[in-house]
Amino acid sequence: MVTIKIKTWKDWKKDFIDWVKEPRRKTCKEYVDYMEALQKQSLYKIIEDTCDKYNNMREGQIQDITEAVEKCVAACAKETRKLIDDCQPAKFF
Repeated sequence: MVTIKIKTWKDWKKDFIDWVKEPRRKTCKEYVDYMEALQKQSLYKIIEDTCDKYNNMREGQIQDITEAVEKCVAACAKETRKLIDDCQPAKFF
């Protein structure tokens, strides 16, 4: 048995809108995740190098600085994802 599905204008319109909005939102959020990971790696290296330069810092102080930077990067990534959702809403119509 052969089934033929005929697409109407409404089907084409829905497919087009889904094609336009979803890949961009998903791709943008993937870029945010990637940048967040890169920033964490580079910031850890910079913090280590800077703290090694000043020998009078304790391990607890270095850990506190690292945690503060982690929170900052996570907050920025969260706000960026929210901005992506606001700029490219799930429904156009």
